[in-house]
Amino acid sequence: MSKDLSAIRQIRLGDELRAWRLDNNRTLIDMTAGLKGWSPGRLSRIERAQQQINAADLAALLDHAGVTGQEREDFESLLGAGPPKQWWRELDYAETITPAFAEYLALEADASHILNYFPSAFPGLIQTEAYAKEMIAAGVDAPNEELVEAGAEVRILRQRRLTDDPVLDFTGYFGEVALLVAGDRKTLTCQIRHAIAVSKYAHVTLRMVPLSAGRPGILASGITLMRFPDNPDDGFVFVEAIGGMLPRRTGRDVRRAERTFARVERFALSPEETVSALELKLEELT
Repeated sequence: MSKDLSAIRQIRLGDELRAWRLDNNRTLIDMTAGLKGWSPGRLSRIERAQQQINAADLAALLDHAGVTGQEREDFESLLGAGPPKQWWRELDYAETITPAFAEYLALEADASHILNYFPSAFPGLIQTEAYAKEMIAAGVDAPNEELVEAGAEVRILRQRRLTDDPVLDFTGYFGEVALLVAGDRKTLTCQIRHAIAVSKYAHVTLRMVPLSAGRPGILASGITLMRFPDNPDDGFVFVEAIGGMLPRRTGRDVRRAERTFARVERFALSPEETVSALELKLEELT
C-alpha cells in the first residue's frame, strides 16, 4: 500500500502533470479517454492537488499517455515521501478552514525553513493568543466570535513548529508600525514580551523594518517563502491579499521572492537592534 504524498510533492506532481499535458497539446479528455477508472474530472483534481494518486494509478496514466524515459522517472520520483501532516483535521472546527488555508497549513507543516514578512503586524508564528484574536477580529471579512476563537487557536497550534522536532528554521520580519498600532495596551505589551522571548530560540531570527526604511524597505503586503527538506534550493511563495494568502508556485515567483527578502534584509534592523527596539517600546508601555 503506497504512502500518502506530502503536501509539497502532491502540488508539484499535479503541476508537472498539467505542464506535460499542455506542452503535448493534450486535453483532460485526451489523457483519460479509454483509461479504466479515470475521468477528466479526476485528472483535473489531481493536477490541482485536490486528490492524491498512488504509484499504480500514476503508472497506468503514464503508460496510457506514452510517457517514458527521464520524463517518467521525474514523475515517479515525486511519489516518495511520508504522510501529510494534516493535524487540523481532528479539530472541532476543522470545517471552518478553507481549502486555500489548508494548503498553506500543510506546506507549513512540511517546511524546513520559512522566511516571513508582515508590514503591520508581528508574524503569526510568534503571536500570543490575545494578539492573534485582535488581528483576526480586525480582518476584512468581519469574522464572528466563534471564528475568531477558532482562528486564534489554530495560530497557536501552528507555533509547535518552533518547539517540536524537527524544529522549523524561521526568519520573521515585521514593520515598525506593529509597535504603534494595537487595540489594547496590555495585549501589545504581552506580545512584545513574547516576541523577545521567542527571538532567543536558536532557530528563530526576528528583525524589524523601521519606518525610516521608506518605500524601498517597507512592502505594501506580506509575503512568505517556504523551503523544504527534500529540495532546499526550491521553494513555495505566498503573497498576502484580501481574503488570505495567494500561492505562487513557479521558479520565477521564488526568485522574485528571494530578491524581495534580500531588499528587506538590507533595510531591516539586526536581530540585536530589533530586541533593543522592542525593549525600548516595552519600557514606554510599562
